[in-house]
Amino acid sequence: MTTCQESLLPGVLLPDPETLTGPQLRGWNCALCGQRLYADQLLGTVEWTCGDVTKEDVELYVCRPLCAGAAQQGGGQG
Repeated sequence: MTTCQESLLPGVLLPDPETLTGPQLRGWNCALCGQRLYADQLLGTVEWTCGDVTKEDVELYVCRPLCAGAAQQGGGQG
């Protein structure tokens, strides 16, 4: 089970961390579009669960300025 908190960017939803890759969970790649991050901004924090035992708070980062993944959700430019 994964618990998502509220996004820090208006109009941009936090993705389900279970669908993200390792680099996206580590903040190396955008949590929305998957591209390598060179300039980023914090999207929010989610609780990611691996199996039944491990729970970890993971900060998700996105492109700055916001990428097309955020625009598709209705988010503005940051």
